[in-house]
Amino acid sequence: MAEIRFDNRVAIVTGAGGGLGRTYSLELARRGAKVVVNDLGGAPDGTGGSSRAADLVVEEIKKQDGQAVASYDSVADDKGAQAIVDKAVEAFGRVDILINNAGILRDKTFHKMDWADFEAVLKVHLYGAYNVTRPALVKMRENNYGRVVLTTSAAGLFGNFGQTNYSSAKLGIVGFMNTLKLEGAKYNINVNTVAPIAATRLTEGLFPPDIGKQLKPEFIAPLVLYLCSEDCQVTGRIYDAGMSGFRRTGILTGKTVVVAKGDKVPLPEEVKNRMAEIASLDGAEEFENATNMFGAVIEAFSQADSGESGAAGLSVADVFDQMPKHFQADQAAGVDVVFQYCIEGDSGGEWQVMVKDQKCEVQSGKHGSPTTTIKMGEQDFLDLIGGKLPAMQAYTSGKLKIEGDMMKSQLIEKLFKF
Repeated sequence: MAEIRFDNRVAIVTGAGGGLGRTYSLELARRGAKVVVNDLGGAPDGTGGSSRAADLVVEEIKKQDGQAVASYDSVADDKGAQAIVDKAVEAFGRVDILINNAGILRDKTFHKMDWADFEAVLKVHLYGAYNVTRPALVKMRENNYGRVVLTTSAAGLFGNFGQTNYSSAKLGIVGFMNTLKLEGAKYNINVNTVAPIAATRLTEGLFPPDIGKQLKPEFIAPLVLYLCSEDCQVTGRIYDAGMSGFRRTGILTGKTVVVAKGDKVPLPEEVKNRMAEIASLDGAEEFENATNMFGAVIEAFSQADSGESGAAGLSVADVFDQMPKHFQADQAAGVDVVFQYCIEGDSGGEWQVMVKDQKCEVQSGKHGSPTTTIKMGEQDFLDLIGGKLPAMQAYTSGKLKIEGDMMKSQLIEKLFKF
């Protein structure tokens, strides 16, 4: 196997004075990365502070002929977080990798938990992720490259007694990732989240002594380092790791059950009667973003409301043959566009529709420089033309893909009436 290397890459690891963060830092440095070892050096509850923890890790790295600098700033403070990123740029000139690992615990049952304990945990885990990631992302965008690894927990994903503060922060990090993955994609910035199961000072006493060796941070590091590498092309994923075992965790949504059609408001009793269907995860889906999820809801309602599909017996070729007849010349004043249609399926193909000087010309084949390209499956296209699939629903559900000038695609409904 080719070795995963980080030569000429600069990594920031928060909470790196011990446990998981120390292990990540050492292994990154061993594989060529220049590392900013950040740790406030406080107690597990976030109080106090010392430079010793970060300094010791830097010393270990340098003894192995690696390059590293220490940072003692708190991620909970926005100025401190900016200073962490500034140190990376001052010492090594750039930022390529960020592992948000810093964390504290203040466990109490909810009725005993005051605001100070709730807020303190959110400030380190959730606010800390924001505070460090934002300035780091600015630097990553400049280089059109970045890898961000966030840290969640089973407590956030599934809940854990006495940890409402910690659980809230850790699930908030998943939401943070879900949007950051979309905004970072354009700049080759991947954002993933790991839920580690490891024996560290924050989990001391939780695991039986006989399995302690199997829960060492070293068993988590392989996954985290892969997610930090150029080889990793996935983004927006949650993985849990421990004892050399790795698996993906996802947020799944069951099928939409339409209880009432049209504009009728369903009764609570009707919901009760269909609760078994509503609660089922049979055929559950995972959505890449909120728009796709919303589109699936619209699609389910539309199908339940009409129960019909198709474009009145037309084939895809028929639609393009008839398109000039349905052209609304009075709506085309000043319009100069080329729509390229790519229709997938047995009766699909490629057509170019050119609108200029209030005239419409349709040809089969591919245009050299279309204004807008529309991609659809043949049945979805026929449903769209037949009025059974609204354009917005088609787009939000992913059935309609638009490339090029998206704004010009909005002219289609005005220019053609079937």
